Amino acid sequence: MEQLIQHYASGYERLTAALEGVSEPLLSYRPGPGKWSIKEVAVHVADAEMVAIHRMKKVIAEENPLLFKFDPDAWAGRLDYASLDMNVYLEMFRLLRAGMVPVLQALKPEDWERTGIHNVAGKQTLRDIVQMFAEHVDSHVAQIERNKQAYAAQG
Repeated sequence: MEQLIQHYASGYERLTAALEGVSEPLLSYRPGPGKWSIKEVAVHVADAEMVAIHRMKKVIAEENPLLFKFDPDAWAGRLDYASLDMNVYLEMFRLLRAGMVPVLQALKPEDWERTGIHNVAGKQTLRDIVQMFAEHVDSHVAQIERNKQAYAAQG
């Protein structure tokens, strides 16, 4: 589990490395209709981390709890991610991960097999959830890189 925890723990560094040197126009650029800007992606990653930690803590603390899907596009639109202070959300993401890592490090091996029932995905172990949210950052770092390439290609 040490490698998984380290991957999870390094999410903030991976995300902020992808944001390094990004200009204001690039932060706000949307590569197409219905696509998120880099700023919206960064805010989403922080909001998704709140959901992730809620799920993880429920699975650690409760017996086979119910876990619920959230609608990222609805959150981005209704919460107007484009108008929010990305730096506040990046700091929130950093603090959420910093707070959760010691919890994960203190777990016993059997704790990683504790489960919750997701209303869409079904049974998930704690290991599944941590893996999913560690990789969640990677998928959005790739999205940020695609946005950078699309912005550069426009001229």
